[in-house]
Amino acid sequence: MQTQNREREHSLHTHKYAIHFDILPEISYLNQELTVLVAELLPLFHDFPKDVQITERSVDEGLDFCRVTFSVSAESADAIKTFGNWFQAIFREPPVTEVLERLVTCALDEPNDAEVILSDWTRLAN
Repeated sequence: MQTQNREREHSLHTHKYAIHFDILPEISYLNQELTVLVAELLPLFHDFPKDVQITERSVDEGLDFCRVTFSVSAESADAIKTFGNWFQAIFREPPVTEVLERLVTCALDEPNDAEVILSDWTRLAN
């Protein structure tokens, strides 16, 4: 019994998130290695929650969008909840949105011909 309790105490809480960018008129070529930096930059923004770790970063792309997905893990359920609240609020700040849109724009083969709009951010079902 004690072993199971210890395992529960040390188990990680993990949630998956996505940040969606619309790209108009369409993607010619997207450098996914550069685009995945969107998730890696999050800890640099103000008030990023402590005790959480971003893992499993990836990029999905379609004809006119790209979506950066990643997982967030923490030992504490409270830390995960704090991250979720922070995540929902941070993209409402125009300077944050503008930085991430510029990063995705720079990842395009023809950045001057495209408009990038951060259109959605959400927690995904695990």
